[in-house]
Amino acid sequence: MSSIITTAVGVSICTQETRVRGWSMLSSTISRLAIIITFVGGTGCIALVGATARTPDNFSGSARAQDKSAQKAKGRQEAQDEPLNLSATLVQVPTVVTERGGKFVADLTQADFTLLEDGKRQDIGLFKAVKQPFSVVIVIDTSNSAEDRLKAMQESAIEFVKQLGPEDRAMLITFDNEIHELADFTSDHEELEAAIKTAEAGFGKLLYEAVNRALEKLKEVEGRRAIILFTDGVDLDSIEASSDSTAKLAEQVGAAIYTVKFETRWWIESQALKQIAEMNKRPDRPYGAEGRIPLPGSGPSPTGMPNPGSPKIQVETSGIPTISIKEEKPTAESTKENLDKMYGKADTYLAGLSDHTGGRVFSSQTLTDTRAAFASIADELHNQYLIGYYTTAKRADGKYHKIKVEVARKGLSVRSRQGFRTDKEPL
Repeated sequence: MSSIITTAVGVSICTQETRVRGWSMLSSTISRLAIIITFVGGTGCIALVGATARTPDNFSGSARAQDKSAQKAKGRQEAQDEPLNLSATLVQVPTVVTERGGKFVADLTQADFTLLEDGKRQDIGLFKAVKQPFSVVIVIDTSNSAEDRLKAMQESAIEFVKQLGPEDRAMLITFDNEIHELADFTSDHEELEAAIKTAEAGFGKLLYEAVNRALEKLKEVEGRRAIILFTDGVDLDSIEASSDSTAKLAEQVGAAIYTVKFETRWWIESQALKQIAEMNKRPDRPYGAEGRIPLPGSGPSPTGMPNPGSPKIQVETSGIPTISIKEEKPTAESTKENLDKMYGKADTYLAGLSDHTGGRVFSSQTLTDTRAAFASIADELHNQYLIGYYTTAKRADGKYHKIKVEVARKGLSVRSRQGFRTDKEPL
């Protein structure tokens, strides 16, 4: 018997293996034919299993002699047992098309699109027009958030939930020094709103592990899929995931990732510089930014100050923030340089996730900005095409393959997933 092997390359991968015993040419008469259909990530995969073939009556004598000679050389049994592998990997490509003014174009058909992989045209095997239901994971960074910032996050997320359609589904994840799954995928708006209101702020910041969790949750979800990240992009001490591992996983899963990026540097820098100025008076004081981060405009003074000696956000010379109370003697210049590294890495990470998956990054300075960002994301998800094609790229080569989507209609802008990476993990 042959096997059906499934994994997650792109939004979904379906690999079919058909074993044909005897002649490599299939006759029109196939006995003992079984058809198995399995669905992975919204993709139907059909495989012929256990098919045996008879030799065609018009098979030429010359071809028979050649085949007989080959069988003698290798052994009849070995030739009969050798499988014929037919692989088909479905790669799904979320695509948004707009006019020059930014208005969504929602009336295109499959014939309007051309899809290229590594520069080669592909046959479109899946096409779903706009206004189809979607599944989204909302990931909120609640670490070190003051009450006003946390409230703004909650209100914005609730407004987003209200814009979901009756068949749209959402899941809620928050993170600080732990990952919290507050709601599984559901279309129940009241359940989602109640879960959002239970979010609490903590210390620590496991961003990469939260992104990894969201991507893993979407692997087996069918249809349109997306992640909304509400974060500043800074990670603190993730162990089970990294920026590289989550970027590669995002390329494999293929869900569009949108980021609502809130600013925290202004507060971290103001607190660090304030402590530097005080170090001459108190040289034994630990250096770093203390307390909870408020919304911009709330004033530089932190709220919820921890007791002296409790963990601080440390601005290390590597530019990577850590939790420690190590004593240092920094300068204002070195502090700004280190923050440049830290937030530069955060910006690069968030931009890379969104650009490669067909999402976007929104800057959020105020509650108004945040609400507008969530509204724009909801509108875009409801105007997103889902296109798919069967690639012949080797399933486990671990390589990155570029994808380009073009439209026949002139004057339109296309934003889509830029490529996919096959999974090196054994199946």
